[in-house]
Amino acid sequence: MTDSNRVQHSDAVSTAWQFTEQVPHGRDLGMQVVSVNGNQVCMRLTPESWMFAEDSSEEICTSVLYSLADSASGLAVFAEARELSPTATLDLRMDYLRPAIGDRALLAVAICRQLTDEVAFIHCDILSEGDSALLATANATFMRNTQGQQFHAGGRAKEGA
Repeated sequence: MTDSNRVQHSDAVSTAWQFTEQVPHGRDLGMQVVSVNGNQVCMRLTPESWMFAEDSSEEICTSVLYSLADSASGLAVFAEARELSPTATLDLRMDYLRPAIGDRALLAVAICRQLTDEVAFIHCDILSEGDSALLATANATFMRNTQGQQFHAGGRAKEGA
């Protein structure tokens, strides 16, 4: 590994850790960055009983899986771009293959498939730790560099924005 690759990897990992510490819902859910390798990010979440869909079940609420997939996918955008810029989720679609049971940690592995100046396309797999069978897959689209002129319904820019 060259020194420049070490610096980029180190910067990506540092950025990922900052992301998990500074984004309230990620911090509250206990998301952790496992790895950042090129355009791929792996995040881990240890389920808590308050994350279960029902008190009588250990099935994890789907919104927790959405949050994990969204966070890992957003980090994959930064990992591929190797820069921090305002980014917004445009679309996140999930296919559930089987229930997520809270007896093991969840892993989200997100890969940036295509990156342009304005849009990023991400694929994310969610698994139970220690099990290779998928729980869910997600495909996401992110808008990059969202800072700038604000647009509102009707298509006009807000004055002074």
